[in-house]
Amino acid sequence: MALRKDANTLTSSERRELVNAILQLKADGIYDRFVLRHANANMMSIHRCPAFLPWHRRYLWDLEQELQRVSGNPNLGIPYWNWPSGAENASMWNDDLLGGNGNTQGIVTSGPFRQGQWQVVNSSGVASGPLRRQFGQGTSRNLPTVAELEQLLQTTPFDSSPWNMRSEPSFRNRLEGWLSNSGPAYHNLGHVWVGGSMLPMTSPNDPVFFMHHCMVDKLWHEWQLRLPNQSYQPLSGAPFGQNQNDPMSNTPAASIGRRPADVLDSTAIGIEYDQLLPGTPNPTPTPEPLRGTPLTIDTGPITAQISRPGEHDLYRIVVPRFAEYVIETSGNSDTFMTLFGPNSTLNEITRNDDGGVNLNSKITLNLSAGTYYADIRLYSSAAIGEYAISVTSAAEETSTPQLTVDAPATSAAISVRNESDIYRFNVTRRAYHTIETTGPTDTYLSLFGPNDETLLIQEDDDSGSVYNSRIRRILSVGEYYARVRHYSSAATGSYAISVSRR
Repeated sequence: MALRKDANTLTSSERRELVNAILQLKADGIYDRFVLRHANANMMSIHRCPAFLPWHRRYLWDLEQELQRVSGNPNLGIPYWNWPSGAENASMWNDDLLGGNGNTQGIVTSGPFRQGQWQVVNSSGVASGPLRRQFGQGTSRNLPTVAELEQLLQTTPFDSSPWNMRSEPSFRNRLEGWLSNSGPAYHNLGHVWVGGSMLPMTSPNDPVFFMHHCMVDKLWHEWQLRLPNQSYQPLSGAPFGQNQNDPMSNTPAASIGRRPADVLDSTAIGIEYDQLLPGTPNPTPTPEPLRGTPLTIDTGPITAQISRPGEHDLYRIVVPRFAEYVIETSGNSDTFMTLFGPNSTLNEITRNDDGGVNLNSKITLNLSAGTYYADIRLYSSAAIGEYAISVTSAAEETSTPQLTVDAPATSAAISVRNESDIYRFNVTRRAYHTIETTGPTDTYLSLFGPNDETLLIQEDDDSGSVYNSRIRRILSVGEYYARVRHYSSAATGSYAISVSRR
């Protein structure tokens, strides 16, 4: 699940990961496509209307998926611009994240999106110069305060006729900024306060756009938690694209739907915010309905068939305890497997193409207790064919997984929040040993021993490649224990761990 954090609280490694992902999307042309998606949408279909909030929630979700893909981190969330603590001197405007205000001509000359490093595009997708900002010059209002946010969150209903910028009372209209007679213009104020490139419909050219709308979405999320009896309006009777079950304008097909109804539950689509305002209750996870064909551990393979091109088969695996498990296919078909969980078909853990015999797929992972889902398709979307699938456990219930020095790395996953995976390994002669993780997850490694699981020797965060952990030191003869957790207590992800004598 993506954890969206206050941009001011991001660590240096989190800032680097986010900036690198944005720059990669820009280099690939994907970021500009998001700019054009907003710029070329019908203004009155995504602003000044009820769909303003669900349209932008889905828009943020789509970009977040792309950021996760290019970063290799399935838990990367778009941070939010916390307005009450986000004025010009806030750390989010430092050179390691957004860069600061524009110069006397409004041109941004600092940070990763500065002149010469970042080009904005016009509504035709043509490069049209540097990013521009003019903090505070377009308004005499300061950014909203916490007290003003609290006032906003008391507004009901969600929206009202005539479903436009004149709607009152309306939480949506007040948050969007058209009812500024009783408070700041919230969303509109943020755009005007930044100024420059944040003013036209091409405003996503400035990456702060997404952090700004993430704050807008966070407030809607908190409003929903505080007022569970208040629902999206209208259900019907408004222009097409605004009613709860209408497809929204300029919204592509994806694994979640295009209607407001499809994005009303932010928790269900994998969104979480790190800090809620006092008085906002924590979300109650929505139980996901049981899906997929049951696949029982250690009972042998079951046979199946992809009978239509492009078909996917979904299997449900109930893991009773932490252990190593092997999920694999067999047969003559070229299968591709994706594993999700625990307890969610949205949280991808890992995927595999040809890890098994011949062209079969195979995933070997340490999994915590929970329900997991294996999605099977054929590598070619045009192919059909038969296959068999099985899942087996590879460890005793009471044993701590054993690592062998100088053996290939063991694949695993932090699959639930606050999980710690414990491993043991034996040192047979005094020498330098290296314990390290590899993979897309920001791991934190602790080493204990010798012969004592509670005696801490050393800890490490990012000494390995990218965000991986690495400990290298002389170890005496004895048994040692390595504990691996995610750097973030709220995040999950896959990794591999190895021990070598070097």
